[in-house]
Amino acid sequence: MRKQVICVIVLGICMIISHSALADDISSLDGTRNSSTTPDNIAESTHDKGSVDEWYLQLENLLFQGNPSVAEVEAAINGLQGLYKQLLAALPAPTATRRLNQPVHQAHKADEEGGNTKPRVTTALADATLVLAVLAATGIASPHVAMNDSWAVKALHVAAQGGSAQADLALAHRYFMADGVPGNCQEGLRRARAVADEYLVATQGRTSPELPLDPVSLRLRHMHGSYETLASEDTWAQLQLEADMLDFGDAFQRMLGYGQLGGVDMEADAAAALQHFQEAAGQGDPYAAFNLGYMHMRGVGTPPNATAAKAYFEDAARHGLPSAYNGLGVLHYEGQAGAPVDYVAARQAFETGALLGDPDAMFNLGTIYAGGHGVETNHSLAHEHYLDAHDAGHWRAPHALAITHQRGWGVAANCTKAQQYIQTFIKERSTWADQMDEAVLALDAGNEWLALLQYAVVAVQGSSVAQANLAWLLERSSRYDVQHKTKVCLRLLTQAGKGGFADAWVDAGNLEYRGRHLEEAGRLYGVAAKAGSIEGMYSLGWMHAQGLGVAPNTSRAAALYRQAIRRAPDWQHAAPPFIALLLLPGLRALQALHPFLPSGFWVTGEAWSQIHATVGKQTSLRCSQVEHSVPLL
Repeated sequence: MRKQVICVIVLGICMIISHSALADDISSLDGTRNSSTTPDNIAESTHDKGSVDEWYLQLENLLFQGNPSVAEVEAAINGLQGLYKQLLAALPAPTATRRLNQPVHQAHKADEEGGNTKPRVTTALADATLVLAVLAATGIASPHVAMNDSWAVKALHVAAQGGSAQADLALAHRYFMADGVPGNCQEGLRRARAVADEYLVATQGRTSPELPLDPVSLRLRHMHGSYETLASEDTWAQLQLEADMLDFGDAFQRMLGYGQLGGVDMEADAAAALQHFQEAAGQGDPYAAFNLGYMHMRGVGTPPNATAAKAYFEDAARHGLPSAYNGLGVLHYEGQAGAPVDYVAARQAFETGALLGDPDAMFNLGTIYAGGHGVETNHSLAHEHYLDAHDAGHWRAPHALAITHQRGWGVAANCTKAQQYIQTFIKERSTWADQMDEAVLALDAGNEWLALLQYAVVAVQGSSVAQANLAWLLERSSRYDVQHKTKVCLRLLTQAGKGGFADAWVDAGNLEYRGRHLEEAGRLYGVAAKAGSIEGMYSLGWMHAQGLGVAPNTSRAAALYRQAIRRAPDWQHAAPPFIALLLLPGLRALQALHPFLPSGFWVTGEAWSQIHATVGKQTSLRCSQVEHSVPLL
């Protein structure tokens, strides 16, 4: 189960008031309907519809409902624009001693001390401004909100100053990418670190801060046709869990303990979980003994008891459980139950746990050396242990490594590496994966509008998967008239490619190929191939085989096909370049005979493409969407 850490935009909330009635209420607020201009040009709205927070939720519910009408979208946007005006009025004005992006709570404190009173900024005002910025940046709500990237940047700054963490992430992404603002890694890192630090505090103390599942790629789902809905996946996982539990034998009690401790498919009951773990530990289960040690150490389902915790950890350690050594190290490090702090014993326990492969022990050993606890401060050693923890999947390691590279602790200061680590941490600890799950569910339910909104909100914050999925949806949508749609999609795909989503370069190349910009298509396929994309290798090979956009070179095409085959993880990926390689000699022969063949006998590139496509359909193998790309096998 993924952890919900911070959720700024609440989606799909049911309201008592009907959507049509709400639309009428919003329409009455502002007599000026300016649907084709930026929100700066609308008249300010005033209303007494209760608290701003409640009002925002009503507007959001109207905008994010299933397939809202044109009038409802326009009404919701007008209401959001009114809240944006209120935020502008509430924000403190810049002074000679105050930066524009000073956190609003600090600015309000300074204003109050100076006797200046202004309306208090609420989260709802910042959220409303963020939504408008998303719509202006992507154009998905045009003509109600015109696509205007410069205004979107301004709105993001206003929303960030108003307290929107998502707006700060969107700005950080722009500073990293030099997108609409001058490139500034340090400024991007400052903003990203502020949000990441909030996520760190929110996640600490949880017993199991799990990594999120990989989000669904719409292009892969479309290509392979093997996607199952989240509901069916959950059902299958539950059936598998129940089947596994029948085979656990003595561990059955431990599994029941997990269920009651976390409230998974049963009522959460820590005391009952404790009893299940005790029964399992009595049967020699070292994992249950470790769980009992943790519960006694932290007082979960039982009063804190460091002595009992130590006994359980030692029992688990005798069975060779790596995490038990980490538990003993924590007891020594904290000096619980009146026992003195013993950093030496803590370090020794962490070292044993780290050698046995426990990620927590690796991370804690890094903390020992970073803080100089019982040893001389050694940031180089700390960095090495954080790297080990990162490789082992520890959730905090990317945050720690971002700091070491940002400050030059144990390594040369490197803003680019710090950026990479902090972005990894944010991707894993934010609600991006959950929001993209909601987008997939909306799409499966036929609600394309909600899917676009969900992906757009995550895409502007820097998620490469969301950027690629948003481009995929926009390219195929005929319902939303986004000006310069191809340009918007290319920009999203370029960002996704730079963010590590290699196949986004292929999709960008497909767009250019469809527009007959063959040289640019060849260049993008080359970028994809260098990034390790099997589709990129195949597509670039096809371009060389045909001499489209690149120099005709069947030897180079054959080399690319072979490279794609070697990198293919399974036969489905290997078959298209393999078949293309088999057909390549025939193409060479036809090219050699071309000068001697009668007019009209030559197999044109288009006809050869049809041969490729036919083979691909017969084998049900394809590397990309044939209808929108270089014709593939």
